[in-house]
Amino acid sequence: MTYNLRVLVLVATGLVICTVTATVLRAQDGSHSIWDAIYTDAQAKRGAEGYAAHCAECHGDSLSGNGADIPALAGQSFLYNWDGLGLDALFDRIHTTMPQSNPGSLSVNEVADITAYLLSVNQFPSGSTDLPADTQSLQKIQFVAKKPAH
Repeated sequence: MTYNLRVLVLVATGLVICTVTATVLRAQDGSHSIWDAIYTDAQAKRGAEGYAAHCAECHGDSLSGNGADIPALAGQSFLYNWDGLGLDALFDRIHTTMPQSNPGSLSVNEVADITAYLLSVNQFPSGSTDLPADTQSLQKIQFVAKKPAH
């Protein structure tokens, strides 16, 4: 086996081990995915109002963005942009950079509501508990674009 091939095999093995370890740790720490009914309909409704007031001007009423520098917040491109990340990444992006005209001006509760609205529009199931408004809790919620097989 050549040196380059050995290095490639070692790197690939390391990546597999890291992936398996992360999956096991996530399962042990009580993690969920966005498919686990992690927000309420009432929260999504509040989020729709917040979206209309703070986001629709740029992202549009249909959440479609403009195809260039303003991303869609609904549909396949949105889903796969966040796929595999913790929900805290989306929450943090909204909280620190939006609205573009006044970044960081939304409260954590407003951001949680808007995030719930985005999940609702993208047809993730609602449940009986509001989406939390803290990044530590949201780190335990995996953004998974495709519904897992159960």
